[in-house]
Amino acid sequence: MKKFLAVRLTKAAITIWFIVSLVFILTRVSGDPTQWMLPDDASIETRLALRESLGLDLPLAEQYKNYIVDVFHGNMGKSYYYLKPVGELFSERAAATLKLAVTSFSLAVLIGVPLGVMASVYRNTLLDRLTMGFAVAGYTMPNFVLGILLIFLFSLKLRVLPSSGYGKPINFVMPVLVLMVGPLANIARLTRSSMLDVLKQDYLDCTRAKGVAEWRVIFKHALRNALIPVVTIIGLQIGTLIGGMVVVETVFAWPGIGSLIISSAQNRDFPVIQYGIMICAIVVCLTNMLVDLSYALLDPRIRDNF
Repeated sequence: MKKFLAVRLTKAAITIWFIVSLVFILTRVSGDPTQWMLPDDASIETRLALRESLGLDLPLAEQYKNYIVDVFHGNMGKSYYYLKPVGELFSERAAATLKLAVTSFSLAVLIGVPLGVMASVYRNTLLDRLTMGFAVAGYTMPNFVLGILLIFLFSLKLRVLPSSGYGKPINFVMPVLVLMVGPLANIARLTRSSMLDVLKQDYLDCTRAKGVAEWRVIFKHALRNALIPVVTIIGLQIGTLIGGMVVVETVFAWPGIGSLIISSAQNRDFPVIQYGIMICAIVVCLTNMLVDLSYALLDPRIRDNF
């Protein structure tokens, strides 16, 4: 187990370092942030002084070295646009993002897994066809398209849900629905596929022959053996969820981290962009490691190899 953790932590650290370095380089080649920070008639001396105060006048290699040193010291810099420490800026918006993400992801798992199980048990029935039809539609429809459709229907036409805002339960309805549809569809689809493979196994017939109730056969014996690919896809949905957060928060004017990253990219606010992408990379890497560890809990054979 210790060797496994050491290897995975090393790989995660290398991945995060690569992503952070790539984002650093891409932000620097995207343009000069002082162009929008100063009026068009600002003198060259003023522009040079601002670039020097931001450290943008240094060679790229020296900027990169200073940035990496600051990261290891916990100094993430100050936002060019908001003129506040980046860590403080993200702390103010983290609660809004976490509430939306946790609610959406929890509902996607709690609905998607049972829906996939029911579709596999009642395969080739109307329930199965409806579930798979929903899964295909949910998987293929982009978040921003669904979000705009919901705003048009429920906000503009029916006027029953607000198109933006934060703080009230009613504000969560459309953003949560848009954010959970894609992960829910993927989880339900793969759960059904994995369960169909397991339900064909002979050992389940032996369990039924012993008089075990059918619901126990399905949920205790079959589902546990079908969960490894399902857990994998659940872990992968974290990355999908993070990408969806950026779009959904922008569409619904949600005051979270996703909309902050988008506005910072538009303003070339380098410190905010770098910190936001680094946080996303850390979350995805840690999630993948937890998914690998969960395999040992589901399958003793894998546990023995750790």
